[in-house]
Amino acid sequence: MLTRGSRINNFFLGCSILTIAIAFSPSVGCQRKQSATAPVHGKVLLNGQPLATGAVITSSTSGRGAQGVIKNGEFTLGTFTADDGALVGTHQVAVTANEVRPGSGPESSPGKSLIPARYNNPATSELIIEVKQGDNNPELSLTSP
Repeated sequence: MLTRGSRINNFFLGCSILTIAIAFSPSVGCQRKQSATAPVHGKVLLNGQPLATGAVITSSTSGRGAQGVIKNGEFTLGTFTADDGALVGTHQVAVTANEVRPGSGPESSPGKSLIPARYNNPATSELIIEVKQGDNNPELSLTSP
């Protein structure tokens, strides 16, 4: 036979277990869903020649944009990690490329731009990448007077 004290203890024990179960139930199976990306490996040309160095940055209508480093005229985009690709959909593109100053450190201002300023902003560059499922190999052609 349960005494009044043991019934109260059992009640509080049951409430504690219920509280813990409720507190942890939303986190079970509710990890942030990462959107699907597709591989993007492309080229950047300036007046028909590979752009030696720089960066490609996208702004996506599907959500998060992507970015990649240009090396010897080639880049690979990454959205959540360095080279996991870009979200499927339309991406407006910006390209930046500056001279590297000898002996300059990370705190110094960037060197002279190697490309026209309009390419530094996705809204003015007129560069678009349509990312589709599967491999994507865009070619970004820049012109400079």
